[in-house]
Amino acid sequence: MLLLSLLAFAGVAGFLLWRLERASVVRQIEAQAEALLAVSAGTPAQLRLAATELLEEQGQAAAARVYQGAALRFLGGAAAPDTLDPTFLNDQEVRATRQSGNFLVTSRRAGEVTVQVGRNLAPLKHLLRRYTLAALLTLLGLSVLLGLVVARAVRRALRPLEALAARVQTLESAEPLPALAEPGEVGALARALDRSLQALRAERAHETLFLASASHELRTPVTAILADVQHTLSRPRSPEDLHAALVRTERTASRLRGLTGNLMNLTRANALPGGAAWPDLDLLTLAGEAVDLLQPLASRRALDLWLDGDSAPLRGDPGLLGGLLENLIGNAIKFTPPGGRVQVVVGPEAGGARLTVQDTGPGFPAGTLTDAFVRGQTDTEGFGLGLAVVRRVVEVHGGTLTLGPAPGGGAQATVWLPPGGPVGTA
Repeated sequence: MLLLSLLAFAGVAGFLLWRLERASVVRQIEAQAEALLAVSAGTPAQLRLAATELLEEQGQAAAARVYQGAALRFLGGAAAPDTLDPTFLNDQEVRATRQSGNFLVTSRRAGEVTVQVGRNLAPLKHLLRRYTLAALLTLLGLSVLLGLVVARAVRRALRPLEALAARVQTLESAEPLPALAEPGEVGALARALDRSLQALRAERAHETLFLASASHELRTPVTAILADVQHTLSRPRSPEDLHAALVRTERTASRLRGLTGNLMNLTRANALPGGAAWPDLDLLTLAGEAVDLLQPLASRRALDLWLDGDSAPLRGDPGLLGGLLENLIGNAIKFTPPGGRVQVVVGPEAGGARLTVQDTGPGFPAGTLTDAFVRGQTDTEGFGLGLAVVRRVVEVHGGTLTLGPAPGGGAQATVWLPPGGPVGTA
């Protein structure tokens, strides 16, 4: 851009110089023509003497022609065509200045006398070409010099960025990023990258712990199925023993299906794009569907499962919210002893929707309220993966999850969801 600006400036300067020099030549030859017209009445010797003095101007000689009627009376000065401006001789103009070939010619007429004075513009054009060439060479040299200076400055400015880029490639290194204390944009970029790397490390640690939790959750039922089948096949069994083994396998396979469903829900929640268009829903309707689905399981365990509340409209993903409800209600049923009660309450709150699942079981085990989503922090089987799904679904919807003891004993999970829909996924 700077080079283009300099070239434009040089072009404008050359054009202005050409106009100024041409105007100066016009003034000179017009003055010379007026002077020759004044002495044209003298003798040929006087005219030749006066022309010799008049046609030299600052070392530049002009050509002159003096006509008496149609006859050429005087021809002198610099080398030039015999007729400087034929057009003027053939019309009735009194004065004119125009270019004829390479000559700039001014013509004057007084009665029968016609005077023409012309100056060859070729030397001026040659001078301007030399000026243009010198300007281009100067600009080229300045551009190269400026380029070297800018390249050196850019190189110096990029050194912190190169060190930063090299450091970013090693995410596992515990050393701090370089250029954190640098001022300006480089320091701001380094600090932003440092925050992003810390978030990535935290997310990687969370994923590692989640994979360990998922592996543990999946390994237990698979091991149970394999051990039961191997034990059953180890010797002949009666029909009653085979039936009991199949019942155990069916129960373990159902648990395994629930775990894989949770894994699919969690993967789907993590893959949701930020700002996805979600439909209008009613959390009370979704809760009713989940209660209807799990009512047979509660009946088999002799539990009282009931739903209460008011309509709570919101926007969300029906599949993920359904999985959230099934996990919370299913966990409450799983850990409530026979004869207990599981209560589900839904209603509007603070412009959004609130869900409360409360049971009369033993409550959350020690450590669950702080590390409920990390497998190995609690001895209670089945908590880690289901609650991890619940937490992620709540995060994707921009809501909050609160776990704690129920007022009358047992466990209570409270979810609040905003009405507007999704937030950007992390």
